[in-house]
Amino acid sequence: MANAYLKAALLTIALTLLAFFFIAQLDAMRAAELRKGVEDLVLESESERLVYQYAEIFGEQGSGLCGYVSSASKARTDKAYELAEKIRYYELSNVVNDEYEQIKTQYFLSNAGLYLNVQATKKYCGSYPYKAVLFFYRAVEDCSECRAQGGVLDTIVKEREDVRVFAFPIDTSHEFINVLARRHNITSVPAIVVDESIVLYGLQDREALLPLLEGKG
Repeated sequence: MANAYLKAALLTIALTLLAFFFIAQLDAMRAAELRKGVEDLVLESESERLVYQYAEIFGEQGSGLCGYVSSASKARTDKAYELAEKIRYYELSNVVNDEYEQIKTQYFLSNAGLYLNVQATKKYCGSYPYKAVLFFYRAVEDCSECRAQGGVLDTIVKEREDVRVFAFPIDTSHEFINVLARRHNITSVPAIVVDESIVLYGLQDREALLPLLEGKG
């Protein structure tokens, strides 16, 4: 009888270790996928930034530049949104991997670069083919209104292909986020900035936001 109990215990331990191994492998694969996605966004952002730098140095603008940056920005914002969804989902189901804070920091850097490229597009091309929305929220402390606002914006983005949302947590130590928040005097969250001109505090429903998102940037 004792041998049967011992065999059962050993089998349980072996199965537990095997399950832990597979979970760890899955977490590592997902983290690697996210790192690759973030690295691709950073490289694309740098390529786009060099185009703007070229235009500034040599004074060359026009339809060729504007056509390129518009299509590049659309493709990259689509990738960024899909990547943000994966980061949220993978982090919730993560068990053992401790890389997510670094991955999120790199993602926020990439997203900030994309937002600056949007503003550069307006500068060099006179307009941007999408409404750019900044969304500030809390990530470290719980914020139920922030979660609700994120859900509203997710719904709008799925409905409106001409809207791009750039979301940043203000309760972290990322200075580039602090600079954006100070630029618009963000003192509480959730907060939304539409096209660098309209600042809204508190939870905004879909019906209140849609009229502000009409037209192009």
